[in-house]
Amino acid sequence: MNKLKPYEFIGFPDFKVKFDHLENRKNRRNILDLVQVLVTDTLASVFDEKFTSVKHRSKCGMTLPSIGEWYQMFQFMYQLFIKNPAKSSYNHFEPEYKSYLENFHTLVDIEEQFFSEVGEQGLELAMLKYNEMLPMHYSSGYHDTKYQEALHLLVEYVRGPQLKSCIEKLKEYCDSIWMNGKQQCEYPSLRGNPCLMGKHKPLDPSEHSSGVIYVSTCNCGRIQGHREDPYTIRQANYEFYQMMAKSCSNCNRLEHVQFPIFEPSTSDFRAAEFINKNLSNLMTFDSTARTASDLNNINFYQSARDSPFLSNSEHSQNCFTNFSFNTISYDAPDRTCDSAQPTDRNEELYKKGFALNHNTKGIVHIDNYNIDKIRTKNSGNQGDELIIKASVTESMAAIALEPEPRIDSVKHPSTTEYLPGMLHAASPAGLLPRFPSWSLVCLGSSSIYTHSTGLPEHVQSGFLSGSNYLLPWDVNVRLEHAQSWAASYEKIRLRKKSNLNSSKPFERNHSFTLKIFIGIEYECLRGHRFLMKSPDSILRSATEIGRDSGSNVVFNDMPIYFPCPCRNAINNTAQLMRVHIITPKAPVNVIIDPKVKIFQNSMQSSFTFNTGVSQSIKLTQSSYWILRLPFVYEGDTGPLEPPTEVNPNSAIMHGVLMAGMYGIRENELNEE
Repeated sequence: MNKLKPYEFIGFPDFKVKFDHLENRKNRRNILDLVQVLVTDTLASVFDEKFTSVKHRSKCGMTLPSIGEWYQMFQFMYQLFIKNPAKSSYNHFEPEYKSYLENFHTLVDIEEQFFSEVGEQGLELAMLKYNEMLPMHYSSGYHDTKYQEALHLLVEYVRGPQLKSCIEKLKEYCDSIWMNGKQQCEYPSLRGNPCLMGKHKPLDPSEHSSGVIYVSTCNCGRIQGHREDPYTIRQANYEFYQMMAKSCSNCNRLEHVQFPIFEPSTSDFRAAEFINKNLSNLMTFDSTARTASDLNNINFYQSARDSPFLSNSEHSQNCFTNFSFNTISYDAPDRTCDSAQPTDRNEELYKKGFALNHNTKGIVHIDNYNIDKIRTKNSGNQGDELIIKASVTESMAAIALEPEPRIDSVKHPSTTEYLPGMLHAASPAGLLPRFPSWSLVCLGSSSIYTHSTGLPEHVQSGFLSGSNYLLPWDVNVRLEHAQSWAASYEKIRLRKKSNLNSSKPFERNHSFTLKIFIGIEYECLRGHRFLMKSPDSILRSATEIGRDSGSNVVFNDMPIYFPCPCRNAINNTAQLMRVHIITPKAPVNVIIDPKVKIFQNSMQSSFTFNTGVSQSIKLTQSSYWILRLPFVYEGDTGPLEPPTEVNPNSAIMHGVLMAGMYGIRENELNEE
């Protein structure tokens, strides 16, 4: 068949079939061009019998007759086809002659016969081309690619009127092969990868498999393992870590925080069905009242109002002079405040100089509030300190104890219906998920970490070189409390420092500096782990760490997705997976209230996810805590697929771990 291309031995023009029909049909079908090509090919030596193979000599209908032979031939043809049929006795000719005239076209039309034979051969080759190296199951995209390859081969062979019918036959043949047991399921995973199994209808999405394998770390960070591409939120955020806990020597024996989950009271429970009447409003709702455009220019008033206890810590460090906290506790068993939704009462308190801390059931009194005293980010903070008092004023107590009737805050969790997705700010009140998507574990004493050497490989595996150092966060605190409380801290100081002359006695100066270590950890799909030193910079060496480097990650929104510095050219996006916190040995507690905001539609809408804990989580003193974030986030309309490519300068546009997550709270007297 290779000798047939491009039909040089019989003198047919070497033309190609094009489907765009953009060329001038008149020029393409010019009879003079065709005759010129035929004459040129006829006179060429390739058609001489000396150069024509015996195999094709019988099919070759070309020769170079003399002028006399031309005349005799056309005279005979004129008599045969024109003169004789014009006679009145034509119908009385013998049947053979009549049949010959009627079927002359099929007998002598070499072109049609040739194209028919070549078309059949080309169609056969195209079908073989489609069947080459076919997998057991393949996607519609692969099917189209194979069909186009077969079609390209077909049009190289087939010409003439048979081309259209050959294309239709090829299309029908390829579709029948694909649809007869070769179709791939193609159901997308939560990461957007199609299922590789044959087309099926499983009862549960977890029965799908994309064949993609990732490397992830367990809850405590000690070991890493392979994980299948998840198809359900339960697989992604719960089952994998439960499986890893069986292989890890730490996960099951460590102290961990129990997050609220659905607890059925009957075996006849089901997923809740609810309709968001205004989905766009619910998607853009969050507890901070910030919009996407505010990320680069966060207003202090909103930040302080929405997370009073934590934001004031921030501004006592970096913004204000003589900034103080008056912290009280009150007993209100009938009230639980939803951390995701600020109340009008909270704003009223703020206008009066107070901010309601709905997580700790306390009131933070803001003294000397003056917006004109805002400093720049790089200004020193030696004169700033956080003042913790135990005094309660009558006016504060009166405001704090006023009832706040709210349906969503007092409603008890349902025991018959569960939340099918993940908890977020707009989730219906009273519904809890069946499993936790977060994890908070205590590795043990703070002595596990040594700042000079960083995180050891046998404790935290998979970190990139130079990126295994936590960031120090210095918090200046001045205590104003009972003498027994102060004496408790003095005992700790005396055990830590034998030289009392090295610092001022605690009785004369009730201020001290808390040394807290913070680590914002990212992990790519290949298991590479690294820490960030700021919202747009990766920590690459211990020499980049300053005295108070932790402030850069504590008081800023940290992007959920960031490019991994590894050499993986395909999908090297890393995700914020863990927050490392080492609490100080002091009579105060570090508290956390993590919230993750995931943006959609170019930051036009968002979901704010939370742990579901009604109060800020209190971390024990002098301990190493690790908060593990969800691997996949799911909103009301389905999973939120992470970006495949992230620009470091615009990483914050995809999602953030919101600032205001950390806070300091005094110890209760009975905790001393």
